[in-house]
Amino acid sequence: MSLCLGYCERLPICKQRMHQPAIELDIVYHLAEYDETLFVEEDPRIAQAARWIAEQFKHRKFYASIAIVDDATMRQLNSERLGHDWPTDVISFVLDELDGSVEGEVIASAQTASQVCSAAGWSALDELLLYIVHGLLHVAGMDDIESEDRQAMRLMERECLMAVGLAQAEQHVLRFDSINHSEINE
Repeated sequence: MSLCLGYCERLPICKQRMHQPAIELDIVYHLAEYDETLFVEEDPRIAQAARWIAEQFKHRKFYASIAIVDDATMRQLNSERLGHDWPTDVISFVLDELDGSVEGEVIASAQTASQVCSAAGWSALDELLLYIVHGLLHVAGMDDIESEDRQAMRLMERECLMAVGLAQAEQHVLRFDSINHSEINE
C-alpha cells in the first residue's frame, strides 16, 4: 500500500559498518487534506533517532517505513488496521523480525502534532519526532500496555530525544504519557 500522494523520499542512512547497524528509512508524507508547508523539510533527527534505537536494541539491520499523514488518513488507517474509529497520534507495526534484523512501519499524524504542540509550547516537528520515536520503539520491540513497560518506554523515549538534541524531552514524554494513558483505558 502506498500512501504517497505528494512528497516522498527514501533515505539510505548508512552502509553497514563494523559496529553500526544498517539503517534504512522510507519517509512518506501524505498530507492531501492538510497544510503540507508545515512539514516540507526533512528532519535529520528522525534518522539519528532510528540509529540510536537500533544501537540500543543491537539490531543488525533496522528498516522502517514512516508515513506522515493527516488526521483523516490516520482515522482511516486506525479503523482498517486496528478497528478503532478515531484518529490517533501514532500507530506502528512490526512487519518482520529475523536474526537481529527488524522491519516495521510507523504512521504518525502531522495534523495532531500541529494541533497539540501550540498549546504545549513546542514545535510541531518536535511533537512529530516524539510520535515517530514512540513508533520506532514499538518496532524495535518495546510495548507500553503494562505500567512497568510504559515506564521503561518513557525512559527510552526521553533518552532517545535527548540523544538527538531535544532539550525539552522530559516535558514531551510526560505529556505524551498522560494523553496515551487515557487512550489505553478507553
